[in-house]
Amino acid sequence: MRVLALACALLAATSIAHADDDDGDGDDEDGAFVALPTYSIGILLAGHGTRIGGHSETGFGSSLELALGGGRWQYFVEGGIATSGMNARTTGAPQMYVGGRMMHAGVGARWLARQFRPNSRHGVELYLLSRAGFERFDLEDTRLTRPELALGFGLQVRMFKRPRLAIRLDARVLYTPSDPDDALVACSGNCAAEAGSSTGFATGLGFAW
Repeated sequence: MRVLALACALLAATSIAHADDDDGDGDDEDGAFVALPTYSIGILLAGHGTRIGGHSETGFGSSLELALGGGRWQYFVEGGIATSGMNARTTGAPQMYVGGRMMHAGVGARWLARQFRPNSRHGVELYLLSRAGFERFDLEDTRLTRPELALGFGLQVRMFKRPRLAIRLDARVLYTPSDPDDALVACSGNCAAEAGSSTGFATGLGFAW
């Protein structure tokens, strides 16, 4: 919770520091900018990597995003599904591949940091984002649900006029707690539990309109 509170505080501080940018006046070093769309739907195709009970877990999948925007800010809800797999210790074998799926959902905010406009029809934009949600793993006969915090940035090419399509490159750092349940999943109940926290990543290509 302290990490989420810090992320929200940083975003809020950035918003206050650039409040005059939203007016599009002469104080904005980039000049007047084109606001983010009021309504938006996005699809992200991404790969991810994280850790469960001290073991690396990876997968690939897609997610759907519904967003509301205004000025430099965009607020979104997101949910998706991906493959999931890792090598884990099991009874009778030193290492065994465990496969399944991972589902995730959450809410977040995106802030437009910079915008380059070669003409009036399209532009290149850099944005920052944060998201809070949860992950649910279905691996073989075991299920695990845990909270997740994501912080990241992205680069997008956006068309300002119809069809108002945006193409995104997205990168996120994932933070998740690690408790005894994580170790039981990774080791099938045959090793010591691990406590603390773990980090991971997610990166991919997205489209929004």
